Amino acid sequence: MKLRDEILKNVGVWLAVYPSVLAFSYGFKWLGIEVALWIEILISTALTVPLISYVAVPIVEKLIADYENTTPAEMKREEAEEAPGGRKSKS
Repeated sequence: MKLRDEILKNVGVWLAVYPSVLAFSYGFKWLGIEVALWIEILISTALTVPLISYVAVPIVEKLIADYENTTPAEMKREEAEEAPGGRKSKS
């Protein structure tokens, strides 16, 4: 994956993480739930991580693939080939 694509992916994920954590934090206050900070963080990350993994990352990858005029599967295949142990790294 190109450096530009990596940066775009990280920015896209951050744009999903920040509002999610902020919304969960405000949600606790709005609902009047008073819990220890570590419990609030535990719950918000337990909800945010799947949201990022199953919603945000696929959307960001699709947007990058569309921009590159390819598919997310082709992007992942190229990334796997460039990884240590991949086909391209053995030569």
